Amino acid sequence: MRLQRHQITLYKSLWTVVSQFLSDSVGKSFFLGLFIFLNAGTNSLVAQDNQNCLSCHQYPLFARISEEDGSFHNFYVDAEMYANSVHSVLACIDCHVDVEKIPHDPTPQPVNCNQACHTLDPFTQRPFSHSGVFENWEASVHGPKNDGKDDLRPDCKDCHVNPLQLHPVSDEFRELSQNCIKCHAENNITSAVKHIDFHINPDRYWTQKRRLEVCASCHTDASILGEQADIFRDDVVSTFMVSFHGVGFAFGDKKTPVCNDCHDYHSVFPQKDVRSSVNEAQLVSTCSGSGCHEGAVTSFPQGSMHSRYQGWQADTLKWVRYIWTFLIISVIGFMLLHNTLDFIRTKQILRVHGYPPPTRMQKRYVRMNKTDRVSHVIMFMSFTGLALTGAFLWIPVERLQWIPAWLHLVEVRFWGHRFFALILTIISLFHIGYAIFTPRGRLMLKEMFPKPSDILHLIQNMAFMVGLRKTPPKMPWFNYAEKMEYWAFAWGSFVMTFTGVVMMVEQYGPKFWVDVARIIHSLEAILAVLAIVVWHFYLVHWKPGKWPMSNVWITGDLSDWDMKEEHAAVWEQLNGPGEVHDV
Repeated sequence: MRLQRHQITLYKSLWTVVSQFLSDSVGKSFFLGLFIFLNAGTNSLVAQDNQNCLSCHQYPLFARISEEDGSFHNFYVDAEMYANSVHSVLACIDCHVDVEKIPHDPTPQPVNCNQACHTLDPFTQRPFSHSGVFENWEASVHGPKNDGKDDLRPDCKDCHVNPLQLHPVSDEFRELSQNCIKCHAENNITSAVKHIDFHINPDRYWTQKRRLEVCASCHTDASILGEQADIFRDDVVSTFMVSFHGVGFAFGDKKTPVCNDCHDYHSVFPQKDVRSSVNEAQLVSTCSGSGCHEGAVTSFPQGSMHSRYQGWQADTLKWVRYIWTFLIISVIGFMLLHNTLDFIRTKQILRVHGYPPPTRMQKRYVRMNKTDRVSHVIMFMSFTGLALTGAFLWIPVERLQWIPAWLHLVEVRFWGHRFFALILTIISLFHIGYAIFTPRGRLMLKEMFPKPSDILHLIQNMAFMVGLRKTPPKMPWFNYAEKMEYWAFAWGSFVMTFTGVVMMVEQYGPKFWVDVARIIHSLEAILAVLAIVVWHFYLVHWKPGKWPMSNVWITGDLSDWDMKEEHAAVWEQLNGPGEVHDV
């Protein structure tokens, strides 16, 4: 049992007082008398049960400090914790077989998990032993090597700590065990059911979390990592947490594998060892086993499962991050600058010329037909759904407790994200067909293609917004802002669909390209959401004179004021030259 520093300090202080008391004959007489009283005049534990042992070991201060090296030894046993453990059906002396007297003389040796227990295997009816597991551990990288570093390697109790055995038996297993016990009561089947329950418990996420914590307790210990770099890699936990599996674990996926699902439980070997489950020769079977990446091809596990890459692969991932990070900063930065200047200039115009009259009093122009409006509604609803479910997929489940439990279920977020992706893909394909095969669609697509005049309009409008030009440029049916948004959305939809498909069929290709797709998918999603919020929301919601929103997507009509302000070239073709607002 691990103790905090302040507990050890307290115990040492108390033991100093107690040891001084026990140093004289009165103290020794009192100590022996106490044990004689507690144990009813007998010094044998052979016929005693656990409660007799706990008569002493139940006290948290039952400990001592070694006179040889000053090390601290705690003999306290938490009775409630032990009662809920998988060993609760065993008496203390079933494992501590060398204990015969009180006080214990000679000093009991540490329990060896390799020894045969004083119980029968509930399935074979043979004396139970962990010898098979023990042999696997001895041969693994965790086993003793007699190289002076054995004290840093974990033994059984370092991984199988008490908290691992505190999880209560599930109701499902309790009901099933009752049927088993009808015939197998004498075979100690209850302990077997409880042990199995821990490993295949319906609450798999709890189990996976405990396993990860056990491995991380050593592999994140700076005192060990700093001196034993040849044994431990100081980035195995951090690189796992940013990997595909680590992210899946963080957002609550119960199927996500953790350390020992890939590296095995006891037969842990270096990756270069052919016996290792993560050796190149074993990776395909490891990845495709246990229902994970079924059908994985040989090229799938190539690359790093911990997001560690070298050479051109590391450079590729680095430059992908650099490029998309640059795009996010530059594109969103330009949008913020443009909209800030536009907001200031538009407010000045409205103060001078007044706000537009109610739309019902203005002449109307058809902007969107029914097909356009329905497509727009489906598109923005699916985009919003993708943004929300995508964000939830990257937020650890512990941070989602403020929303209803069913909303942060992995299945809801996972299938919800795929559902909205399917809807957006279908409506995008419909739009492509509409733009190619209908007269109106072809006309709109022709008008939407970028032209050199769009760059000129952007420069002229920026000059107008900063006061270098008295009047704004006269925009066509689709101005440069709308074209930028349209083609950015088309590009983003293609990138997100392509990378999403790559991640869906990950087992059919090298994992490295799956990691590339995952980085692009996440960064492009950030760029897309920010662009919609900063660019589209401003143009149709937040721009002065439009709040709370433009009604075009509902009515399909554009007001005379908006037509003149945003598409002056078309307005003049229909109405003749008119007044152009300036300040």
